[in-house]
Amino acid sequence: MRRSTNNLRRQAGGGYTLLLAVLLSSILLAVALGLLSIIEKGITLSAAGRDSQFAFYAADGGGECALLWDIRFPGFGESVFATSTLSSPPSSGVLCNGQDIASSWTIYDQTVTSAKTSFRLTLTNDACATVLVEKEASGSVTQITTSGFNTCDETYPRRVERTIRITY
Repeated sequence: MRRSTNNLRRQAGGGYTLLLAVLLSSILLAVALGLLSIIEKGITLSAAGRDSQFAFYAADGGGECALLWDIRFPGFGESVFATSTLSSPPSSGVLCNGQDIASSWTIYDQTVTSAKTSFRLTLTNDACATVLVEKEASGSVTQITTSGFNTCDETYPRRVERTIRITY
């Protein structure tokens, strides 16, 4: 009879060990899933910061391009951008990032003392910028509004836009 009592004790001890192993595995799995969730959110936040930075630099690049051609206007007697109905901006030869923006820009809302010129600039890493140059008082007041995007794909769900406004 002693043998059967010892067998029962051994079998009962094995059950507690199995229960303890399952409980410990569950706790470790819960901790691992929690850490995985934190890491995933950190990666998503990091990607959003990177995309925001690309968008800001695209906006900055578009603004710098417009400033270069408005202030320095290399080879032109006045600003290359439309200042009024009396101005005659060039139709080509205005290069930014290797692109001739004059061949594709849009001039609108022209009056005797003001005009608006807009163009799009594609940059590296599929980033792009949309630039609006507004001239008032026959060109003596200028406002440049440039919106940069981390991607030119308008359907991309994580598309980020940053806008810079320059007035002088």
